[in-house]
Amino acid sequence: MDFKTKLAEVENELRSIHEAAGDAPLTDEAQARWDELSAERSKLNASIQKDDERRAVARDLSAKPANVEAGDGARSAPAVHITRDPFEALENRSGLSGQAYKTALVEANLRAAEFKIEDGANQSHFERLLKRHGNSEAWSKNLLARSRPEYASAWSKLVTGRSELLTVEERAALAVGTNAQGGYLVPTHLDPTLILTNDGSANVMRGLARVVTLTGGANTWNGVSTAGVTASWDGELTEVSDDTPSVSGPSIPLRSAKALVAASIEAFEDIENLTSDVLMLFADSRDRLEGAAHMTGNGTSAPRGIFTALDANTNVELVSTTAATIGEVDIHGVYRAVGQRFRGQGTWVMNPVYNLAIKRLGTAVSSAYSGDLTMPVSDRILGRPVVETDDAPSTQTTTTRDNEVVYGDFKNYVIVDKPGSTSVEFLPHLFNTANNLPDGRRAWYMHFRNGGDSVNDLAFRLLQDKTSA
Repeated sequence: MDFKTKLAEVENELRSIHEAAGDAPLTDEAQARWDELSAERSKLNASIQKDDERRAVARDLSAKPANVEAGDGARSAPAVHITRDPFEALENRSGLSGQAYKTALVEANLRAAEFKIEDGANQSHFERLLKRHGNSEAWSKNLLARSRPEYASAWSKLVTGRSELLTVEERAALAVGTNAQGGYLVPTHLDPTLILTNDGSANVMRGLARVVTLTGGANTWNGVSTAGVTASWDGELTEVSDDTPSVSGPSIPLRSAKALVAASIEAFEDIENLTSDVLMLFADSRDRLEGAAHMTGNGTSAPRGIFTALDANTNVELVSTTAATIGEVDIHGVYRAVGQRFRGQGTWVMNPVYNLAIKRLGTAVSSAYSGDLTMPVSDRILGRPVVETDDAPSTQTTTTRDNEVVYGDFKNYVIVDKPGSTSVEFLPHLFNTANNLPDGRRAWYMHFRNGGDSVNDLAFRLLQDKTSA
């Protein structure tokens, strides 16, 4: 049986499952079969594509005089490659509904993003977001519409003050990318809330924390946290104890962040690729802003940072033995204080100031170094990874209890993203505050939202400096 025949059988069975369910949700058995068939369908499509490509190459080779024997001189027909337009899914001419249509939108988004997202890590991140939120039909359709070439060209004209050059097609495409506040959402392949990378990132927390995402109108993430069930040894025919754990529901709200970049009219005229440069600056500013907030954010106007969250819980605070000094006993104390279930997954996070102080401990005798000054600081302490960041606190005094080092399982710190929500507005003229008249500047205004907080403080310990006051 060839690939295409098998594909037809698979699609017929998928269609039968869908028609049998109607508008009702699939049963567990039907859903399992649907997932199995969907995976097989993807593999068959890939095999068919490879087979078609091989046959096309073979035809090209056969067409070369050096590879064929002379015949009647007739020319072979040209190879025809049929590529499905991913944006046809927006019109849904096939009449798909329910899960079948949602799956088609995810596949269309992946095809539309091909060759637009260069970095492999970014591509994988984008695919994970699509699969995670694929059940949100409106969200998937919005991303697909913002992947259209017409939308990208329209957005580019808008953010460079050339709205009068918009074509009819571009105006229609642009309608889907206007948010409730009137801002224009960034094209899908340029949106920093969709295309994330840790390369050169100053935000170390993204590589440690658990990252969750919200879509639609939600502005608060609600989770579930529990210390777990405590089992017991019970004798035969002995009534079991009620081991139901207490369950809390941590919630993390999204906080608003904004940025403005102004440039003179002369800069617009003289600097090539100014818009793309500004987008890079916006992405960098977002990265640095979040990096600082996820460490020391106040939790009211910004995400709550890990140091801020732990500083508010006396159950996880440990104080150094000597003021303005980190000793070996302090490091050991922090390590032992973290519960066993979290200790084995723990990571040390601190400012380089404190990592250098720990390196200086050496053998804990006098001022010996564990190595010499040509060697880097250790990337592990007591066998666990060390992460340095300038966003962590660095102040060390003898008058207040300053935060120094955090150790624990950072999967208990949650970062909340709202993918696909970055909007950029173009301001054609800025007004000077002196007389409220234009001064020859234009600007871009960006808006995005993000949240963060510890959902289980007991998974961490915070070392604080002893005060002598």
